[in-house]
Amino acid sequence: MPPLPAPVPIALIAPRLDAGPAARAIQACSERIASAGYYLAAAPWHDPQALPLLTELRPAAALVIGPLEDPALRAALAALEIPVVETWTASPQTLDSAVALDNAEAGRMAARHLAEKRHARVACVSADTPWERARREGFIASAAALGLEQVADIVQPEAQHMNDGRMAFLRLLTTNTIFDAVFCTSDVLAAAAVSEAHNRDLQVPQDLAVLGFTDDGSAAQWVQGLTTLGIDAAALGRRAGQLLLDRLEGERGAGQHDMLEVAFEARLST
Repeated sequence: MPPLPAPVPIALIAPRLDAGPAARAIQACSERIASAGYYLAAAPWHDPQALPLLTELRPAAALVIGPLEDPALRAALAALEIPVVETWTASPQTLDSAVALDNAEAGRMAARHLAEKRHARVACVSADTPWERARREGFIASAAALGLEQVADIVQPEAQHMNDGRMAFLRLLTTNTIFDAVFCTSDVLAAAAVSEAHNRDLQVPQDLAVLGFTDDGSAAQWVQGLTTLGIDAAALGRRAGQLLLDRLEGERGAGQHDMLEVAFEARLST
């Protein structure tokens, strides 16, 4: 029996691997490409000292979590002349292809929903990631255009755990502003906002409406009745894996931009 061919690496470029939504997408992508003989090779590729190792790895392609913004890494991948798929949000000048969503439009959808519900004084709580920045910017711009008064804008440096979300909500409360609705740009932030509001005897949505963004549906499981915008992280990962395979097999050329539709689930929290 002839030996099985060795699996071929696809470089996985991610700021971190333990973020919930990114981990789900990475897992789904890995499963999709495995049957075709590929595997994801993770390393701190953003470190300049690792770039020579990337060249030595000779990956067949690259999967990028987030936009490819680092100039040195971007140049190294361009020199390899391999398919590159950016996910969640793409660079202004995509190196190759992307599977993403319109994060800014998601923010605008959030503002429109709160305006339709007649919430006049709104706040935004976000984390400092490229996709959450886009959701925040879309929300802020649309809220202003709709005549909503934005009384607070909290950007948490990191929001990986519930405690991070609680800290963000506490920072919101310390602004000493009056608001009747808050848009949270991730599952963790939304779930923490509802939890902390209840701890302070605030009724949702009577005292405070909460609108979240979900990448994997977890916030709606933690908080029943949470109104959310969002996508399915696993579906994004599968789409990215398929696009990688299509690019590698020559079925699709460079310049592909697969956009995922943002779903909206109106529930009781708004």
